[in-house]
Amino acid sequence: MTTGLWILCLLVTAALALEQSYSDYAAQLRAHLLPNMDTAVPPKSVRTVDYSKAGTEVRMSIRFFKVQSVDASTGQMRLKVWVRMTWQDLRLSWTPEDFGNVTEVTFRAVDATDVEGTEIWVPDIQMYNSNEGTFSTLDGANPIAYSDGTIFWSRPGIVDSMCKFTGLVAFPFDKLQCAMEWGAWSWSDGFQGINLTGPGYVFLTNEDTAGASYQEYSIKSVEVSLTQTFYDTTPNQPWTIVKYNVELNRATFYYGTLVLLPTIIITYLSFGVFFMSHEVGERLSFGITLLLVVEVARTSVAAFVPICGELLWIDLFMLVNSFFCCMSLLETMTVLFFAFHTDEHLLPNWLAWLAPWLFCVSSKGGPRVVESQAGTIYRRFSKGILTSQAIPKMSVGTIEAQMKEGKLSETDTAKLIFFENLFYMLDSDSNGLILIEDAAVMLSFVNLSMSREELEKILTDHFNDPNHRLDCSDFVEICVEVMWTMPFQEIKMGAENYNSCYMRFTKLCANYWLTWSKTVDRWCRFWLPVTFTVSLGILFNLELTDDYAGAAGSSEMFQGFGPSYMTVAGVFRSLVVPIFAVICIIAWLYMRKRAEKTPQQNESRKSKAVAPEAELKPIVPRWSVHAKMTAEDVDE
Repeated sequence: MTTGLWILCLLVTAALALEQSYSDYAAQLRAHLLPNMDTAVPPKSVRTVDYSKAGTEVRMSIRFFKVQSVDASTGQMRLKVWVRMTWQDLRLSWTPEDFGNVTEVTFRAVDATDVEGTEIWVPDIQMYNSNEGTFSTLDGANPIAYSDGTIFWSRPGIVDSMCKFTGLVAFPFDKLQCAMEWGAWSWSDGFQGINLTGPGYVFLTNEDTAGASYQEYSIKSVEVSLTQTFYDTTPNQPWTIVKYNVELNRATFYYGTLVLLPTIIITYLSFGVFFMSHEVGERLSFGITLLLVVEVARTSVAAFVPICGELLWIDLFMLVNSFFCCMSLLETMTVLFFAFHTDEHLLPNWLAWLAPWLFCVSSKGGPRVVESQAGTIYRRFSKGILTSQAIPKMSVGTIEAQMKEGKLSETDTAKLIFFENLFYMLDSDSNGLILIEDAAVMLSFVNLSMSREELEKILTDHFNDPNHRLDCSDFVEICVEVMWTMPFQEIKMGAENYNSCYMRFTKLCANYWLTWSKTVDRWCRFWLPVTFTVSLGILFNLELTDDYAGAAGSSEMFQGFGPSYMTVAGVFRSLVVPIFAVICIIAWLYMRKRAEKTPQQNESRKSKAVAPEAELKPIVPRWSVHAKMTAEDVDE
């Protein structure tokens, strides 16, 4: 019963305070309080600090309504807030019974610097790192004065802060933090102390429009701290700075599905060139196209982050993808170079002499064209005949004499034309000159009676210079002297034999480098995707940080790669792919070994099914049978 009467009395008192007479009493109250008010003088209050009894204590709090925008590229954050301040001004206190039980009244106020629009003293508290002053971004509102001299001033508006962002190095998985520093501009704590109302901030979602929806950022948490500093102008009076550290959550799903995942897929697609044949003409263009796609994605991401010296996580991610796309493109270029390379040496001629054994065709495939093997056998079989018979030689003068006598036939004319054709075939560089060594090799295939060394000696003695280069007329004269008496059909067959031997060596070189190109493809099919996967595992478990949060404004921007670490769980997650790759390699080696043993086991099983050795007839080689028959013919 007592509780009900107390509630009824409160309702009656409130009803009396809100009667129509409120306007009259409020007007009288304002007229009573304002005449002696000086808005430039700090109020009187009861202060408990030791360093000053003048002025008042201002308690402030910020209600965070929602995030309007965050621009990381320009270092700017705009928040919709309600800035609330409470202080005591005993000049505005009164006895409610003298003014019709009026306990509160409002006054006009815009800003501490607006003398005409402000009727009472208001705190001079500004945001130090504001991009635009709070007097223009916060809306005007009327302070409410209570009978005990307490003033409550709440202003809605936008705070536009220039942020020294921390955590952006981990973009787009960052927990972005921006600090707002509030403090007095004209009055020190000796006249205007600053404290917090409760924790200093409020999160309420009573309104339907509060909070965030379809936004990239949302407020995760707010930390408030008070610090005092001293300036030379007032060494005995502190200046309080209220620091609001706002931590933001980023919607990373957008970047994960529309930036990171497509880039990873494109990089894996670039490895598809390892499974294409070198004969596919689009292999190189395919790799170039995918590299350009990754670079376009990298350029698009650059619009979301600032141009800075710090290496962000997204920059590192894009660099890794670009690197592996470049590696696949470089592998394609290497494979195509190997596949269509036909020279003996991989290095150019002017560099090959430094390391003739480096990047050279192995000697297992056969020697280079140096001399006709048929000529070697012919000279061994005909050694006695060649030494006992003089080899007829011919000179240009002899041919001129035969021409005057009319003894040249059509075959002789064809020989001269064929000799000139041989020079053009040897002149691979089309510079009109050939080496003595090349000419000697060619002539050894046509004239089997003379070795390459003999021919080189003849040519060197004739020109008195081992480095002499033969032009077309010199080569034709040499051919006339060495091969004129030989049958024309034999000369053509020797030239064809030289050409076949040369083409065989060219094909040998081509097959050798083609094997290398296939080997490069085979290794890259496994190692590059595995290495890229391992790199992704390390990247997604790497924690990049900066020291800007606790730098107290004295640290300088770092360049390149900043502080980083990896948790124990991240290390284990990063090792999953390498361990799986090692298991795959071991399994592949085991299966390969088993595959090599299978044919041997099959052969051993077949050998057991063969008849006993006593029942088998001895196998006589074909050459042995031929030799036996020849011996019997000789006996007969």
